[in-house]
Amino acid sequence: MYGMLLESIMYFGRLEYGEIVWEKIREDAGCKTADFNTHQIYSDSIFLQMATSCSNVLGKGDVNDYMRFFGRCFVRYCSHYHYDKMLRVTGRHFCQFLREMDNLHSQMRFGFPKMKSPSMVVTEYNREGALLQYRSSRTGLSHYLMGQLLQIANDFFDMPLNVEIISEESEARTQCTTFRLDFDNGGFVDEMVQKRRGFDREPLPSDSFELGTLFHQFPFGMVLGPELRIRYGGEKILMLLGMDVIGSPFTQHFIIQKPHTLLSWEAIIMFQNVVWEVESKNLPFNATTANSLDAFREKPPRRGSSQAPWSTDRSSLSSSRGLLLKGQMYIVKELNIALFLCMPLLNNLVEMREMGLFLNDLSMHDLSREMVLAGWQHCSRLQIMYNRAEEYSTKLEDSHKKNEEAKAKGDELLYSMLPRKVADILRQGNDPYEICQVRSVTSSAGRGSLLGYHVQTNKTFEEVTVLFAEVSLAEECVGMGAMDYLKIINGLYNVLDNTLEKYFVFKVETVGGVYMVVGGAPEHRADHCSQVASLALQMIEEVARSTSGSHGLRIGMHLGPVAAGVVGLKLPRYCLFGDTVNTASRMQTNGQVGRVHISEKCAKELEKFDFITTFRGKIQIKGKGEMNTYWLEGKAEPKSKFSWK
Repeated sequence: MYGMLLESIMYFGRLEYGEIVWEKIREDAGCKTADFNTHQIYSDSIFLQMATSCSNVLGKGDVNDYMRFFGRCFVRYCSHYHYDKMLRVTGRHFCQFLREMDNLHSQMRFGFPKMKSPSMVVTEYNREGALLQYRSSRTGLSHYLMGQLLQIANDFFDMPLNVEIISEESEARTQCTTFRLDFDNGGFVDEMVQKRRGFDREPLPSDSFELGTLFHQFPFGMVLGPELRIRYGGEKILMLLGMDVIGSPFTQHFIIQKPHTLLSWEAIIMFQNVVWEVESKNLPFNATTANSLDAFREKPPRRGSSQAPWSTDRSSLSSSRGLLLKGQMYIVKELNIALFLCMPLLNNLVEMREMGLFLNDLSMHDLSREMVLAGWQHCSRLQIMYNRAEEYSTKLEDSHKKNEEAKAKGDELLYSMLPRKVADILRQGNDPYEICQVRSVTSSAGRGSLLGYHVQTNKTFEEVTVLFAEVSLAEECVGMGAMDYLKIINGLYNVLDNTLEKYFVFKVETVGGVYMVVGGAPEHRADHCSQVASLALQMIEEVARSTSGSHGLRIGMHLGPVAAGVVGLKLPRYCLFGDTVNTASRMQTNGQVGRVHISEKCAKELEKFDFITTFRGKIQIKGKGEMNTYWLEGKAEPKSKFSWK
């Protein structure tokens, strides 16, 4: 479906339910974007996903209720952006409007060339309403159509309408739904009765009027019987296609382009009020004999032209080898025949010559001569604009896709430099210094379970865990070149980055061979110390495993308060400040390769999470004096809940 339908849902969904609620609905539906492009194609499943999410989030109504709401949204959207002018002049009465919907979709295809337009036919009508038959290759949109009909009846015709689904059937690849529409249809019925009275006059003598006389006025017309064979044809259609068309099946010589239905006598009766377009399967006889266009035989003619009518250049749009006819199928009940009263679609003099036609072959009572001499007709102009619009649309879709890809890469790079929530706040134009830190709410169900977020106005954290890890290379790496050194460090950092993804921590920075991580910022967690400790142990294991013990890490950890914020304009970074950072750095500096050196405060916190620590002793720490420090050895195995005897 086109994005225009989804735009209407997003616009009026926000108005109806508010930004916050609608954002929850959109996220529940899995919509990656809140905005859709009018002429871009999207999956039909988005409709059902949005309707299901509305029912889940709002907690009232079912999917069909919201599908009807979406249908109403589209009509309101058309009125809001003044797209309703064409809809308002489609029919004087509501029933006339319904009978013209197929023709309306036929014209809309120039603006929306990939539209899978449905078919809507009024099969019966009376003063109390009508039966509407709806066919579509897309399933699940019956209630969406109901919403549209209800809103159109209210906005355009100011009348109440009741819609009921009588039956739903599947036909090949289409779904056929029959609706019963209850409304005041008296005006339309009276108008149809008045039209019949206009024909209720004394008939002409049977020997004074023949079908041949009618087809002098419609030289391209044909007569079909219930068996769908061509019984009679106008002199020009016989001249172009040959006399052998008489008595042969209609589908043997013509392809039905519109309406989208299989040819049958019932279909002709049903689609009497719809414009028919058919194309001959074979090249017109006179186009290859009377004009002797050798080049034309080699290269098929094309429908439409942007050349002047006197130009000898060939047309340049969509190819079509046959003669294109456009007209109406009209049933004559008394004779049990169908009249196809049509005219050829010719764009200019060049195409007319290619078809083997001359001006005197065209009717005088219509505008076909004037349109050919003018060099264009409205379909040709629309087709030219459609081709151009389709090219622009394709380019726009490609540009939009590339833009989305570039945006995704930019987001990925940005989130690797800054915490996601901090980056999102900066995008809103806030001053980096005024960024509020985001903290989590811990549930009573257990330590570390996150229920939501609230904004903290200060820019400090009461307690976080800071980790420094320094890479220690093997002795044979001493004296190697800068590029070789860079390659080894990069490989080790990739190992650490992959390990980092498994824990709720944030990588602050890397300086030379030192890797800095924080737990509990910018999103506070009650188990931040446990997360960082588990990460530290696994970092040592992964580096030893990936390098077969050639290289190692010297890790230090400390627990305490910090100030945090984004600093810098050219290369903004999320940085931590305070004595806690300095102490963690001293733990790393005074540690040993392959071990995790932690402060006393950190060791006491880790005891709550069943980690094993051993006392190292009092050591002299620069700038801190003597401190009790510990080694982090690992984590105790969970105790069994049962004791076996």
